[in-house]
Amino acid sequence: MTTACRLCRLPEPLRSTMETALSHLHTLTAREHQILAQLVVSQESEEVSRALGISVRTVKFHVANLRRKLGGLSRFQLCLAGVFDLMGLSGSTEICSAHGMRTALLPVA
Repeated sequence: MTTACRLCRLPEPLRSTMETALSHLHTLTAREHQILAQLVVSQESEEVSRALGISVRTVKFHVANLRRKLGGLSRFQLCLAGVFDLMGLSGSTEICSAHGMRTALLPVA
């Protein structure tokens, strides 16, 4: 049985976009990681602001920074990057031989 990472299973051009974005996750601040995680749970800026106790304007500021730092991603793509970011924090990751990034590997039949 071979293995492939979750990123490798994405269709092009989304895979290339996400590879670029994920390679820049290390540039995010702690607050930006929190915002990214909240975007996975609640898409609306109002919900994120309530969850983190900050203003909607501050959430929008951070989302704009996330988009800039991660390559101009859409809101959906930011959520997807957030999922990958959360998976990476779990510690159950390996280096994918296909692209050399640390990510969760899955068995492929």
